[in-house]
Amino acid sequence: MRKWFLGFVHQSWLLVAVCGGIVAGMILGMVFRINYFGSIYWIVGCVIVLIIGYLRPRMILVIIMVMVGMVLAFFRITTELSGEEYIRGLLGREIMVSGTIAGDPEIEEGITKFRIEGLEFGEERIGAAGKIYVSVPQNTELSREDKVTIEGKLENGFGTYSGSMYRPKVLKWERPEPGSWVLGLRNWFAERIMRLIPEPKARLGLSYLLGMKTGLSVEFEEKLRMVGLTHIVVASGAHLSILVEVARKIFGRLSRMTGLIMSLLFVLFFMAVVGWTPSILRAGIMTILTLIAWYFGRKFKAWRIILIVAAATLMMEPGFMIDMGWQLSFASYAGIMILAPRMTGFFYGAKKPGFVGATIITTLAATFMTLPIILYHYGMVSLISVVANLLILPTLPYAMGLVFMTGMVAGVAFVEVIVSWIAQRVLDFHMMIVSLLGEMRQFLIEIPKYQGWVWGIYGAIFGFIVCGFVWRVWLDRHLRRKVVELEEDN
Repeated sequence: MRKWFLGFVHQSWLLVAVCGGIVAGMILGMVFRINYFGSIYWIVGCVIVLIIGYLRPRMILVIIMVMVGMVLAFFRITTELSGEEYIRGLLGREIMVSGTIAGDPEIEEGITKFRIEGLEFGEERIGAAGKIYVSVPQNTELSREDKVTIEGKLENGFGTYSGSMYRPKVLKWERPEPGSWVLGLRNWFAERIMRLIPEPKARLGLSYLLGMKTGLSVEFEEKLRMVGLTHIVVASGAHLSILVEVARKIFGRLSRMTGLIMSLLFVLFFMAVVGWTPSILRAGIMTILTLIAWYFGRKFKAWRIILIVAAATLMMEPGFMIDMGWQLSFASYAGIMILAPRMTGFFYGAKKPGFVGATIITTLAATFMTLPIILYHYGMVSLISVVANLLILPTLPYAMGLVFMTGMVAGVAFVEVIVSWIAQRVLDFHMMIVSLLGEMRQFLIEIPKYQGWVWGIYGAIFGFIVCGFVWRVWLDRHLRRKVVELEEDN
């Protein structure tokens, strides 16, 4: 297995070419709506070319592999566009549609909001790819993975949704039997925590630990967005890195293989608990690839792993390309893995920054890379996000650990009181910081939404990265020249 993996890595440029083609094909396919690659023969041809490329690698195959990736993307998009066109043909009509609730429904001001996928229309149950946004009067019984049938007027969609329905009639809903044991375990564990930690602190703790954002007030979420802390309540790479670190410290002492297996199980279980959101898919796949590379003693270049995971997630769901969560997830990761090292080298040179310096640079890098996306969609950015992250991030692992321990010791007299009390104090501190900094609107920069010029910020960032790379190359050569001169003098 090790030999096969290393051989695959040595030929990873072929994989990178395919992934680059997939991303490029997704962009072209979505813009020009290319929907005539639906034949299975396209896939057969691509597989044959991929096998030949792996067995007989040649540089000339790079261009061919890019084309293979584009064909794969066009094939995937054809299915999505066909379903979207069918749904568009039903806009403005009273319809009956069945589907599965994807993600946890959100309850807000007496309204329950959710999305359904796996769509089947009418009594004939005509299937179509796509997702529909649904808003109904408050219904606390609906849950993730429930099968619902609704009837109402289909209206225009938005974002990644092919359509939307407001206040439709819920004809029936049913919970799959026996149902997801992971979801049942999550809900049981959440109930144990909520018995000991009062609202709204319990909701904040559950969002940290289990990715359950439902229940957070609109006002609190707005303040999180204002101070640049939305990422702490969206299960993503930060949460997975904490779990993996715990697993590797505990089980890695037994053996490297045990550490790998347990870390992978932690990641997969956490992804199943949270649900297959764009951010958790990105973080999960990247974490799994990083763990496998760690086990085999290999290192992936950041831009390669970003390209590979982007291609993989887009093949799963082409609509992710216009999903803001997907965009922010990749932008923040690129900031941390690509921009932050350049900034560290610029300010510290060969020295290693301390905790505060590293946190500031990491936060700034992630902020810069996500800035165009946030400005375009929200029209605002906070100047105190660095301060907020410096105060919150160091205590996030302790908050997650204490909330977890609260659920574990629930029912154990006296112990549950102590653990839950400490957990509440940490959560109180987080809520105080968010509330305090969220009131400081003087540090908020606001512009009109949907301004195209904001994307030009990426040009400045790219220029900084190129300049940093050139400076690093020049510095390395200069230092080597000095070493050679000193050796000659001696």
